Amino acid sequence: MGEMPFNGTIVLSFAAYTLIIVLVGLRAAWFGRRDDEDYFLAGRTLGPWMAALSAGASAESAWVTMGLVGLAFKAGLQAYWLVPGLVVGYVFNWFVMAGRLRDASVRLGALTLPDFFARHFAERLPVLRVLSVIVILVAMLLYASAQMAAAGKAFDFALGGQVGYVHGVLIGAGVVLAYTIIGGFRAACWTDFLQAIVMIGALAGFPLLVLLQHGGYGFVVEHLRDADPALVGWIPDGTLLATIGFILGAGALGVNFGYPGQPHILVRFMAMRDAGEARRAGVIAGSWMLLVVWGAITIGLCARALAEGGAAWGEGLLVFLEHGAGAEGAVDRENTLIVAAANLLPGVLAGFVLAAILAAICSTADSQLVIAASAVSNDFLVRIIRRDTTGAHPSLNRAVLMLLGIGAVLLVIDQDVNVYRYVLTYGWAVLGAAFGPQLILILLWRRATYAGCIAGMLVGFILPIAWVSVMENRIGDVEVYNLPLAFGAAMLVNVAVSVAAGRRAGPSGRAGTAR
Repeated sequence: MGEMPFNGTIVLSFAAYTLIIVLVGLRAAWFGRRDDEDYFLAGRTLGPWMAALSAGASAESAWVTMGLVGLAFKAGLQAYWLVPGLVVGYVFNWFVMAGRLRDASVRLGALTLPDFFARHFAERLPVLRVLSVIVILVAMLLYASAQMAAAGKAFDFALGGQVGYVHGVLIGAGVVLAYTIIGGFRAACWTDFLQAIVMIGALAGFPLLVLLQHGGYGFVVEHLRDADPALVGWIPDGTLLATIGFILGAGALGVNFGYPGQPHILVRFMAMRDAGEARRAGVIAGSWMLLVVWGAITIGLCARALAEGGAAWGEGLLVFLEHGAGAEGAVDRENTLIVAAANLLPGVLAGFVLAAILAAICSTADSQLVIAASAVSNDFLVRIIRRDTTGAHPSLNRAVLMLLGIGAVLLVIDQDVNVYRYVLTYGWAVLGAAFGPQLILILLWRRATYAGCIAGMLVGFILPIAWVSVMENRIGDVEVYNLPLAFGAAMLVNVAVSVAAGRRAGPSGRAGTAR
């Protein structure tokens, strides 16, 4: 893979930002209490700005700064299909789910998503709780490991090959664990808030600067059309089934099916101080998302246009598209943002863009590790094994988080994964299908039952993985994204089993919901 020349200014800018992030996280820990509610929910004190921006930064991870920029570089204008896809998910989450989930979790005294499911149905045997923990542990580790892989790619490439992929993974993990282990969810929220600001500054500001320098979108469309007319088309050529597959795919509207089931987003709803602030937070989060996603796609398009127009720095990216990673001089398209920033911006600003990539990585990985740790520590070790409800287990929580962080690193330490595909095909899809339909039905449909929830969660957990493993996300020559398929199947199974089981039957046949 091609490498960038070592740039001391970029490194110093990035190092300064890293230090600030760690200090902010440690400072957040200073204000925390020692009980589990504070470690996992920040004492339910999040205001609308903190909830909105920390949730946004947590949701839009390295799959945006690296994966989405690279997708736009490859696909052209079709990448803009992701914007309406994400808008649907944000609107539904904040305006339909957020307030309801916050109030319901407070009434139940639930600290985690597995805790919410178990308490809602008043289950006696911890079947649903254990199943939820397994889903979170598997999916979150895959999801967090993708962020670590992104760190390895970004640092190795941006630092001129001086650190290597493995050391890049270790740097990213070290930064995240440094403040998350001590401060828990509160530290994650504070740092995510700051990182959301960095992300919007870099991802919205950078493409605006490039567009202004080159006279707007005209140069983008012109160079893309000259290179390949398909790059300026909104729908890929093919059959009707292929078109539907694209629209509901991971590069378009299919992504929105995942939002209602992401624990690292849902926990922000549970941690809000007032359900009445959910709509205001939704406006803030949606506005932030539009700017960040528009910016990421536009950066990819501008980079492709400049590369096709003869920019020497873009040759390696074009070689990668044509010949793959093994070709001489090829540069992975997921490094498009780094390449463009290093060649189009002064060193300090390029360092700021690299900091935005780290921000996207950290803001997702920290929350995911906290969520996974809360599931293992609170829902399994404390509630089931130790049966301890004292409400304060700081040493246990931190030890579990450390072990999970190490596990995420080990999953990708010897392999260079495609971040965009890894995140959306495994972590995002599994969580979205396993939890999303069940949570929607609990909050919006009074006939949802315990049996239906278990059945739907099993289908939502197993089907996305099986679909990729057996069918490779395809029916014939048509790509069929596993998330919408699994989401729909899980929803149908839950409804069918709930109707068959009778009106609101609990685990023992009694009404088991608490509203």
